Amino acid sequence: MNQLLEILEPKNIIFDFEASSKEEAIRKMISHMVGTSSLDPAYEEDIITSLLNREKSMSTGIGSGVAIPHCSVHYVNELKCSMAIAPKGIDFEALDHSLVQIFIMLIVPKNKFQDHIKTLALIAKTLNIPEEREKLIKARNFEEIQKAFLSPS
Repeated sequence: MNQLLEILEPKNIIFDFEASSKEEAIRKMISHMVGTSSLDPAYEEDIITSLLNREKSMSTGIGSGVAIPHCSVHYVNELKCSMAIAPKGIDFEALDHSLVQIFIMLIVPKNKFQDHIKTLALIAKTLNIPEEREKLIKARNFEEIQKAFLSPS
């Protein structure tokens, strides 16, 4: 899971995240990334549209309180990652109908999507472990996120 820590910057983690819908959650996460200068504001709406279109084909709410919204766009030349922790849970139309508490968003360069399929699979596999999810939901800062990913369950 160290791979996620390599791509996740502390400034792009949102604690106590709240949103009233899937679209609002996506908009807030992208807005946060624009606010931290991780994404160019000129492409904000296009990236949101790409994410929402991806969600229309199948929810990235993979179940067990986890969502991995992602899209592949020409507007970035390196992988961009954001994480949001929503202890109260958000209705993200997850496949198992559970509320989502952990969001990991990936914005992938169009020509490198295949390179990041493994990252997606690794995140999904790690977050399938209930103890790992609990550690993340309780995290209050980047150090606790690091410990959650680095400590064995």
